[in-house]
Amino acid sequence: MSASADRFDRIDYRDTYSVALPEPMDAPAFCARILEAAPRWLEMLLSARDVVAGRLGFQTQERNYGRSVHLSVGGKFGPLVVRSIEADRVVCADSDPHLAFRAIFTTREGIAPRGSFTTEVQLNDTLGRAYFAVVKPFHRLIIPSLVSAPFPGKAVAE
Repeated sequence: MSASADRFDRIDYRDTYSVALPEPMDAPAFCARILEAAPRWLEMLLSARDVVAGRLGFQTQERNYGRSVHLSVGGKFGPLVVRSIEADRVVCADSDPHLAFRAIFTTREGIAPRGSFTTEVQLNDTLGRAYFAVVKPFHRLIIPSLVSAPFPGKAVAE
């Protein structure tokens, strides 16, 4: 993992999707519920992605979505490597020569508790930009579905 996954020179892409939580929960519980509820079609889609992306020099991903999740710093779930765990925030990140990204899971308590999933991407070269141009439409479909999967409401863009 390069330092660029922890500190970006710039952020070329960012989005956040949030969902109403049925009860207050901390960020580690929110993150674990999302990863444990990942739909089977996501694993199949990412497997297809790895066939093509691996040949272009991008990292391939572990296939452990939808299984029991025990978060620990350094633990890996699909493309996510857990970098930090706090009660209200879990940060996962990874990088390769072409791009670096962070996935940030946060929760907000109160009368209407919410959980949010933020993606930040730094594109490092032309191949990274081309790859993300192809991936971005899928990302915008996958992440809201992933965030919504374990909860009764629908994820919305913030």
